[in-house]
Amino acid sequence: FFETLPNFAMADLIKKVCIVGGGNAAQAFAAILPNHGIPCNMWCGFADEAERISKGIEEAGGMTVHWADDSTIKGKPDKISKDPGDVVPECNVLIMPLPSFAYPSVFKDLKPHLQPGTYIGITPGQGGFDWVAREVLGLEMMKTMNFFAIMPMPLNCRITDFGKQVHVQVLKKKYRIGALPASATDDCCKITSHIFRAESIPLTHLLEATMYPINAIIHPQRVFRICQTWAPNRPLPENPLFYEAIDDASAGLMDLVNTELTMIGERIGDLSGVHITLPPIKDFLGWVYEDDKPDVTTTKSFFATCIAYKGFRSPLKQCEGGWEPDFKNRYFTEDIPLGLCIYKGIADIVGFDTPVLDMIVYWAQAHMGKEYIVDGKLTGKDVGETNAPQRFNVTTLDMLLGRA
Repeated sequence: FFETLPNFAMADLIKKVCIVGGGNAAQAFAAILPNHGIPCNMWCGFADEAERISKGIEEAGGMTVHWADDSTIKGKPDKISKDPGDVVPECNVLIMPLPSFAYPSVFKDLKPHLQPGTYIGITPGQGGFDWVAREVLGLEMMKTMNFFAIMPMPLNCRITDFGKQVHVQVLKKKYRIGALPASATDDCCKITSHIFRAESIPLTHLLEATMYPINAIIHPQRVFRICQTWAPNRPLPENPLFYEAIDDASAGLMDLVNTELTMIGERIGDLSGVHITLPPIKDFLGWVYEDDKPDVTTTKSFFATCIAYKGFRSPLKQCEGGWEPDFKNRYFTEDIPLGLCIYKGIADIVGFDTPVLDMIVYWAQAHMGKEYIVDGKLTGKDVGETNAPQRFNVTTLDMLLGRA
């Protein structure tokens, strides 16, 4: 696809990209973008990541990406800094491969250095990042910039030598893009396609990206099923493969919560005329990984046959006599308050009941020592720790859709 893209004025659309963060994907981007002919800087604001990455790249002569077929590429950003003022102002595109919990601090640090007209791409683009941006940057500043969600995360990768080498299992070739304002969607699709040499398909509304079925549809439901026989005094005998060993019950729970999510989207369309189309996760991921030819007959068959999901163990930790769930793992700390609770908050706004989603959250919050859902509504004392719309005083459908 990317080889047939017209040579539109990319020099005007992408002057320079700033990679935000120092994690697995960010370090891979540090090699991939230069190899795609994209000039880039890198801002690593966490701890000593900027210093360590700069040192590693200097020692190794660049960041090396090792692909799944054993080929390699090497590249390096023009500048790397802990200070956003050193690297952000000269960039008109920011790519932020970040977990949802990082949004507030990152936007706070970026705020003094953002220029009008900047394109800010967040991946995987969920977690209500636009609500966080509005709270931190303010509505007037937001109106001068363009925000877009890149779905899904472009890479399956892991750092093998910090600051020097990253193993990339997959660089995805298909994305869904939601933008704010909606008028920027076409440009955001072009930017994504050019940077990642990929196909980019526009979504109707940024809310569609916020609600899209990805991690929060997979992880909590699978962990819930794995832990069905677990109790504090009754450990699990093994740590199973998380994806390829998915059973019918796990897949069934994913499908049920996915169906509730799809129906919330349909309710939004019925009430507002804005059509939020949310596919079964097997269909979306089957589209993303179409070249790998997974079996998309069922959710179970997809995860059993998709090569990108091979070899991952479950988020369990060893204990006396076996294994127990790690309730501090991101499958709980992110996918519950920054995933399922967002879906629940939207469901409450449009008056839609979600009994299966509620069951999963009730179970998780009890073991996390949190209170999100009470009596079937997202009204618990810890809602302020979530990224549900209610936390940001978004309480009506018009507010969800940016009409109020």
